[in-house]
Amino acid sequence: MSSTLTEIELAARWSMSPKTLQRWRTTRFGPAYLKLGKKIQYQLSAIESYENQVRTNVANEGTEEIILYLRQTGPASVEQIRSACLGGKKSRNQIQQYLYRLTRSTPPRVQANMVAIDPESPVMSVVYSLLLDQ
Repeated sequence: MSSTLTEIELAARWSMSPKTLQRWRTTRFGPAYLKLGKKIQYQLSAIESYENQVRTNVANEGTEEIILYLRQTGPASVEQIRSACLGGKKSRNQIQQYLYRLTRSTPPRVQANMVAIDPESPVMSVVYSLLLDQ
């Protein structure tokens, strides 16, 4: 198997137009490439590195703002985090997904605790707090 892919092969791998890759090259976006005369080649290692970087960025998108908020304010509920972070435009479900990623990351960065809303009531609420670096 070859250790490089052509523009056409990479476009097929990512289900996109070769024109998109051409545009990316002019704006210095995307994986590193080699230009040999008129021929464009992408090294497989550069492609895989770029794919991992994109995957990681998508997985962590939005989480850094939540961590910063918890660092500044201390424990907070989903509603408090939702109104203060990411422009207040994300749904409750989206914020819960971010928090889920943070509690399940390795190592965990956030912990969830159940607390009573009112000492006289059996109603509980989840409060998220930042885990201190160990």
